[in-house]
Amino acid sequence: MASFFILLLIAVLIWLFAESRTSRIVGFSIVGLIAVLIGIYLIWRETGGNISDQVPQATTQPAPVPEATPAEQSDLRPSDITLSGIKLDSGVETYSGIDGKQYERPNLRSWTLSGSVKNLSTDHGVRDVTLNVRLYSCPPYYTTPINEVKSEELSLICSKIGERSVGLYDLNLPPDQEKQFSQPLTFPNQGNALNWRFWVDVARVVAKPT
Repeated sequence: MASFFILLLIAVLIWLFAESRTSRIVGFSIVGLIAVLIGIYLIWRETGGNISDQVPQATTQPAPVPEATPAEQSDLRPSDITLSGIKLDSGVETYSGIDGKQYERPNLRSWTLSGSVKNLSTDHGVRDVTLNVRLYSCPPYYTTPINEVKSEELSLICSKIGERSVGLYDLNLPPDQEKQFSQPLTFPNQGNALNWRFWVDVARVVAKPT
């Protein structure tokens, strides 16, 4: 209400001190427009407040916890598998010598990964194992035997020239049991394998359904 009294006072001052009839009309128009806007605002505030009081407040429900997928339920830890006797053998290719005879030499673009996997879990069988295989090219001075290399040495000294996953499927390996495997493979976009070494990690272990 105080706003309307102020506007009324302004209107009286305009009437008393305006220099011409045109000035009074303009002044009264402005005062009237302001009064209309104030009235609209007051009506909106009153009706808006009543509506908000009538609308029930939405209750906040806790977000549902997603259920584990079958893949997550069946995954074991990589530490549940141990590898032994791991070898990466190059293939063999035949070529003709200058004497017309056939000879064999290593094919460093074709490989066979072999070894044994053992299930260390005492509660679950193992169905599948995924291995991550990395191939390295090392400088001539690196003379560590293939079966004695360390991952950190390969990362620091040698250059990785190939990497891929190898799946060992349908192993059906009971607890505390071991199984041999042999699988041919190639590395996509492989570089030149000079003084090569390799490293194998267990990437994923899938339990056998009970």
